[in-house]
Order: sequence, then structure tokens, then C-alpha cells
Amino acid sequence: MDAIAVQRQIRENASTLQNYYSDLKDWEATIAKKEQARSTSTKKPPRVRNAVAVPVRGSAGSVSIQHPINDVHTPAHEPVAKAAPASHVYDTGYKKWDAFDVRPHGPSTGAQEGGRDQGCAADADNLAGRARKSDGNMHFKAGEYVAAVACYTRSLGFNPRNHIVLSNRAMAHLKLKEYIKAEQDATLALQYDSRHVKSLSRRATARNALGKHRLALCDAEAALALEPTNKTIALQLKTTREALKTAVKRTPSTSIPVTVTVAPTVAPTVAVAEPPAVSTNEAPTAPTDKLPLPVAAPPSTKLTRPKIKVLVPTKAPTTSYEFQRVWKSFQHADEMQQLRRTYLGRLQVALLPKLFKDAIEPDLLLEILDALSVEMDANAVALLMHLARVPRFDMVVRFFSGDERQHVASVLAQASAVEGCDAAALKAAYGV
Repeated sequence: MDAIAVQRQIRENASTLQNYYSDLKDWEATIAKKEQARSTSTKKPPRVRNAVAVPVRGSAGSVSIQHPINDVHTPAHEPVAKAAPASHVYDTGYKKWDAFDVRPHGPSTGAQEGGRDQGCAADADNLAGRARKSDGNMHFKAGEYVAAVACYTRSLGFNPRNHIVLSNRAMAHLKLKEYIKAEQDATLALQYDSRHVKSLSRRATARNALGKHRLALCDAEAALALEPTNKTIALQLKTTREALKTAVKRTPSTSIPVTVTVAPTVAPTVAVAEPPAVSTNEAPTAPTDKLPLPVAAPPSTKLTRPKIKVLVPTKAPTTSYEFQRVWKSFQHADEMQQLRRTYLGRLQVALLPKLFKDAIEPDLLLEILDALSVEMDANAVALLMHLARVPRFDMVVRFFSGDERQHVASVLAQASAVEGCDAAALKAAYGV
């Protein structure tokens, strides 16, 4: 399973867990509302049934015999206490419940319990994520990089935005020589923390392995700017520069098919004179040097440049790959610069930052400037202004040499002659 599928699964798991907590919170709020409505209702408690007087045995003409032990002698000076009517114990209990206010105790309790439950769940997720991260670190130290990647992936299931775990997984991918996945994880970690030095260094390592030496150089310089005293990053920056120089030297020149015409030639005949006979009576003479024989001239070759017809697409490119594919197809045409200038006129100026993103390099930028210099008009000036808004453009112009900067300055001077051109802004953007 690739990294994109794993990240998608992590997002789905996090979304499911969040929906579960939302439903639980809604349920608790509903229960609290019901309790509040029940406690504040105006419904009165049921009345106590009136006591029915039961005829006492012996009354109403009945004959009763009073036992002497049951006689209660009350002194004459003490009044006889009479029971108050409706003084039953249940009446007093209902009156106490009427005076009890349940509102301060109902909803707040449910809310506190809900917050406590959510806090406990978040703490449990953090603990589980840290435990998986620790397991991944142990596997990494033991050299078990596949198991380390699995543990880091499970840790990201609890917190997908943990840039440290993403950077650690990128390092494990580097050990497994999975450089594309390492670059993706390091890039994702830098989205959450753009100043994480280890992520910059690890992405530079992955890009060097993929042959993206210019982008790797940008990452190494950014990391060294954050930690100027880091000797490891300084060494990595030096190695990246050497790799970039080596890659430029080893770049093969593009082969062009040629037609060779060989003129028929006839080798001239050379007459060789026989040496004179030497008599035996004469003294021997010193040997003479042999004269070189005339060599026939090499056949003349006539190189003809092939004629290639290239059509300019009428539709503007939507991706950087499509633009570069068409751009390189013009390099063998007779009118290369004119075709490239026409193709640049097809571009939507406002979408240049979205088209190139961070894929533009110094060589491509110089070729674009050369093509724009063929016909400098308002459209070319707009292209120059919007090219400066491409991400990491300031890092690209730093790779220009002294001669290249002079060439850029000449193109900008040509653009400053166009009406409405802000020459100062252009020079500031291109660093000249």
C-alpha cells in the first residue's frame, strides 16, 4: 500500500472517530434537555387521598367493654392535645420536593461528564500514538525498518498532523531506499512545520538520490539557514553542490541526425624510383632517412541540418510536464525561438504560479527569457511579472552566474522600454 492510500485511510479513521464523538456529544445534550424539561415542568404532584373515617368498633349503639389497663388518666390542669388535620408524613415530603430546584444540578453534570469523556479519549489517543512512535523508534534502532514504517503509520492514525512521526517515517523510507515515499513524507511534515530542520535535510537526501539536485540544494540551504552551526548539514550542502556540478558536466549533448555526403575520390599513383646499384668496391655510406610518402586528402564531408516541422499547440498547457514536453520539442526546429515565443503567447498569465509550482529551474527560466526577447510587448512584460510569483522563484535566481545575470539585465532593459512596465519592480524580482 503506498503512502497516499495510507494517508487517505488515516484521514477516514480520524473522520469516523470525530463523528462518533460528535454523535455522543449530541446525545448527551439531548438527555440533558430532557432532564431539564422534566424538572421544570408545571405538573403538580398527585394529591393524597383523603382519609376515610372507619367506624370504630363499639360506636353507633354497639356495646364495648373498656379494659382497665387501657384507661389513660390525664390530669385536669393539662389540655388535651389534638392532632392537626392533614399532617401526614407524605404531605410533608411532597412539600420538600416542591421546594427543591433541580436546574443547577442537571445540565451541568452532563456537560462536565461529556467534556471529561472527550478529554479522556484525547488523552488515550495521545498515549496510544506515543506508544506506537516509541515502538517505531525501537525497531529503527534495531535495523528493522519495515516494522518501523508500520509502527509510524499506526501512530499517524491517532494524529495525522504529527510532523515528527512523518519525518521519522521518511528516514525509515530512506533506509529502505524508497526515495519517492521519503520525499512525500518529508514534504508533508514541512507542510505542518516549515522550520523542521530534519525534514528539510531528509528531503534533500531523497531528492539527491532521485537526481533532483537543484531542489535538494534549495532544501540544504534552507536547513543551514535555520541551523548555521550544524556541521552535518554544511557537509550535505557541499556534497549536493558537487553532485550538481558533476550532473551538469555529465549531461550528454542531444544527438542530431545528419546526412553525410562522401565525394568519390581516386587515390593518386606514386612513382617510387629504384635505388642505384652500389658496387662492392665503394665504401659504405650512412643510411639516409626515409622520405614520407604523400597521403591522399581525406574525403570532404558535407553536414546538412535536418529540417523538422513542429506545430504549436493551440491549447494552453495545464501541467508543468506538458509545458516542458512541448517546449523541448521545439529545440530542433529551424525557427526555435519564434515557435517558443508563439507558444508562450498561448499561456494564461494569471495561472503561471499554478502551472509551474516549484518545478521551474534556472535553465528553463533563461530559455523563457530568450524566447520573450524575440518579441517584447505588453504580454511579454506580464509574463515576466507573473513568473516572479512562482513559488521559490527567489531561490532559482540565486543560481545565475555573472554572465547570466548580465543577460537577464539586458532582457529586462528591453522590457523597460514597453509602455506601462514597472522596471524597478522587475529588477527587484529578478535580483539584478
